[in-house]
This record gives sequence, C-alpha cells and structure tokens, in this order.
Amino acid sequence: MVMVKQLVSKFGTILLLIGAALFSGQTTAQTHGHLYLVVKSADMLLRHQADSDELRQAAEESAADLREQHYHVQERRPGTFQL
Repeated sequence: MVMVKQLVSKFGTILLLIGAALFSGQTTAQTHGHLYLVVKSADMLLRHQADSDELRQAAEESAADLREQHYHVQERRPGTFQL
C-alpha cells in the first residue's frame, strides 16, 4: 500500500513536469520577450529594391543638376582683383 502511494505521488509529479514542459513554450510565446524574424516575400524585396533604385537615380540626377548649376554660377562670377 505504501509503495502504491509513492508511485502515485511520483506519477503526479512526472505528469506535472511533463505538463509544465509542454505548455511553457506556449505561455512564453505570448509574452513580448521572444524575437521573431520577419521573412519578406520576394515581391516585397523586389518592390523595395525598385524603390531604392528610383531614389538613387533621382539623387544622382539632382546632384548632377546641382553640379552643373554651381559650375555656371562660378563661371559668371566676376574675377577677383589683386593689388
């Protein structure tokens, strides 16, 4: 009788540990402590790359226009006089 009682108490402890191990991942996944990697779809990656290419092209054109304008301004300036 004593042996059966010990087995039942050990069995209860084993079930408690197994239950805690099974559900601990589920309960901690609901907290904000886990980090998840966001995997972007191929469509999102291609759109992002296209947007980046458009921005880069616009910046290069703007820089070229600014260089050209600066060159013309420097060209129109009167020369400095040296005494």
